[in-house]
Amino acid sequence: MDTVGLGDHPALDFLNSVATPVRDPVELLTGGPVYLSWLERAGLIDAADRAEIERRFSPAELDAAVAQAVDLREWLRPVVAAWAADVGPEVDGPAVGRTVLTGEVRDHLNAILAADRRFPRIGIDDDGRPVVAERRSWRTPAQLLVPPAEAAAQLLTSGDRELVRPCEGEACTLWFYDRTRSHRRRWCSMATCGNRAKARNHRQRETRAGRRA
Repeated sequence: MDTVGLGDHPALDFLNSVATPVRDPVELLTGGPVYLSWLERAGLIDAADRAEIERRFSPAELDAAVAQAVDLREWLRPVVAAWAADVGPEVDGPAVGRTVLTGEVRDHLNAILAADRRFPRIGIDDDGRPVVAERRSWRTPAQLLVPPAEAAAQLLTSGDRELVRPCEGEACTLWFYDRTRSHRRRWCSMATCGNRAKARNHRQRETRAGRRA
């Protein structure tokens, strides 16, 4: 199964890289190559990044990195859930309310982000025009945690927590950023959880009708 895109935010897609399609959780980051593929499909690295990473790091290093990525994901899950629910200590300042961006959370993310190495590079855009673009210099496997950590930092500092929600599907563990115009999205996907809920409601109505008959 592929959950990339269902979250409508790369940080939530990262949380969704473990999913419960029916009953038991399914781990989607099962090894280094799978993690690189996931990062690319999520838009957190590009094909050039992936080629450089595969050239520079060994399979064992990539497998170790994905294990650390899973640890990061599981650490982030309750942080994002508490942030979305607006649960945390009171913070001084107008219109700030509550936050879970404690010093411990900030320090943990900042320690990961500190591994990043970027440099400007002149490239060509899709229209054939020269542009200055930022590239990463991949030097250590620890940098493979930077893209999802940066996505999480962006979500927690500039996202709208009222639009970050868990899917209402029974047993579903996926999260999404509600970008619909009405902001009434309920499901990670209408094709899965939405249809299951409709079928369940239909069965319940038929059962009630049968009892009345």
